[in-house]
Amino acid sequence: MATLATQFKTALSRIEPEVDAENAAEAHKLVTAALKADGKLKNLGISTFLIGSYGRQVSIKRVKDVDVFVRLEKATDALRPGEILDHVTDVLEDAFPGKVTRQRRSVMIEFLDFGLSVDVVIARPCVDHPAKHWQIPEKIEEDGRASWIETNPIKMSELTTEANGDFLLAGSGVYVPVVKLIRQIRRIWVEAQPGGYYFEVLTYHAFQDLQPTENTVAGYLCVILREIADRLPDYVTEGPADPTLDERTITTKATRKQIEAAAERIAVAAQLAEDARDDEDICASALKWQKLLGKTQQTDEPEYVFALPEACDADGTEKPTGGLVKGAPAVPAGRGRYA
Repeated sequence: MATLATQFKTALSRIEPEVDAENAAEAHKLVTAALKADGKLKNLGISTFLIGSYGRQVSIKRVKDVDVFVRLEKATDALRPGEILDHVTDVLEDAFPGKVTRQRRSVMIEFLDFGLSVDVVIARPCVDHPAKHWQIPEKIEEDGRASWIETNPIKMSELTTEANGDFLLAGSGVYVPVVKLIRQIRRIWVEAQPGGYYFEVLTYHAFQDLQPTENTVAGYLCVILREIADRLPDYVTEGPADPTLDERTITTKATRKQIEAAAERIAVAAQLAEDARDDEDICASALKWQKLLGKTQQTDEPEYVFALPEACDADGTEKPTGGLVKGAPAVPAGRGRYA
């Protein structure tokens, strides 16, 4: 069984959005400063919080959008979504002229120099759960006014931090790394929908229900990916439970046909992962992991996420010169096999 710990460490570094993260942090800083300088928003008790995959630190290369959750902690149920969205649009247009777009439930600012955009989501305290939940603008009613819908995105950030502390590998959190790898696999194996957050929720439920205690990244990834593959067919008509809101499910833009197709593809991916894990030939195993994780997406120079060990040729065979395989826990013998 080839564990290839060194190659998995490299794989995680290759999907890490390092430059994007720096740009996202700067964009968030600029937008937050503009919003907090406004008198009306100050009076409404503005407090910002990064949500989305970047905010939860589970994003992978590339980060194209950053979600800023703008909590108006002193707002009452008299606050109208359309009016506050208009006001925020005006504030941001003054700060970033020509870069602002008013959307259905948020305001977007484009930072072309950074190659990303910031979505500003306005929220007021939920009447039923003022200390926990929030309401954000939803759809446009027949009279032209937007309504509010309950949400709790901060809870997902808290659950992510908690899970990464509960599931450890060599003393470090393994939940976040596995979420990142699952997101990469989704990009490679799923046509379009369901999206990354949908798979993140499936990953969260798989960890919570299985309580895995593997001793390698490969082991964790295989167990979680198989569980996701087994569960996906059950969500053709209704999504998985929302871990942030009681008695709610996750919605998706995916059609029934798309979910069925995703389930078939992820089942194939799960089998490939298990084959890679169980293959005793280091080079053959590494080639399968490389196929599973594919190349970095939406980058100027795509590269394979999973690098083959130095002793392996591109076809998954050992180079004629032989030698030690970097990353192997023991010296390979014969054809490069080890237990």
